[in-house]
Amino acid sequence: CAVEDLRTNRVVRLVGPTAGSYAFVWEGALPWWFLVREVPAQRVSYFNVKVSIPGLESLKQDYYHAWFPLRAAYRIDTAAFSDPTLLSDGGRGADDLLERLFGNGLRRELQPLLSPFYQRDLLLTKAESTIDAVRRVVEKECEAVGIRLSAAALTGPVIAPEIMVYNEGRLHAAELRRMDRGIEMEVIESRSRAEKNRLLNEQFYAKLNEISKIISANPDILKYIYIDKLGGNVNVILSSDNRLVPPLFDTDSEAGKGKSREIDNFK
Repeated sequence: CAVEDLRTNRVVRLVGPTAGSYAFVWEGALPWWFLVREVPAQRVSYFNVKVSIPGLESLKQDYYHAWFPLRAAYRIDTAAFSDPTLLSDGGRGADDLLERLFGNGLRRELQPLLSPFYQRDLLLTKAESTIDAVRRVVEKECEAVGIRLSAAALTGPVIAPEIMVYNEGRLHAAELRRMDRGIEMEVIESRSRAEKNRLLNEQFYAKLNEISKIISANPDILKYIYIDKLGGNVNVILSSDNRLVPPLFDTDSEAGKGKSREIDNFK
């Protein structure tokens, strides 16, 4: 008997019969929060275990990997079952756990046949014995979570890449790695250029800030800059402030005499 919390859609606990074939489940009084349902203790799961071949792990196409179609029969030991959430979603969590354990076991067992040399014929020949060896390991791992694995066997032929496909895949993977390194170098160079430009901009803005402070403290300096940049056709400049520029003419002029051709560029 599985008690599922409808607020999280997860099985929160399992209940075994306490008197005959009956059990008391207090959550059954709260049907708006909990769903009480029966789950089979004996289960059968079918799955395809994918085994990546060293050197081809980066390739996503299925034909670059080995596939083992498996059927596993197991029983839930209610007294020892330690993770009721594995039975959520119709027990899919327990099936996924078995698939993961068989995948890890197959990768360990097949490692000598996959690297440093890919031995396809030997891999196919030893498929049955390999599954038997992995099953014995998985049985012990399942017992730790309260699952009793009763059987595991192949349901069809093992699919593994042909030698020609394997060789082609190695070249393809090497080309992808080369392209990835090229892209990575471009990214590094772009980041370096961006960082360099950022530092130059910071230095430029720092200089502008210093110049702004100098001008704010000495506003008359703009007049000197203006005079310095004027063209050569200007002969005389008079400032309204006699303190700023040296007097080019005597300030004590005779009465009644006007000053010809004098231009005040600051008016």
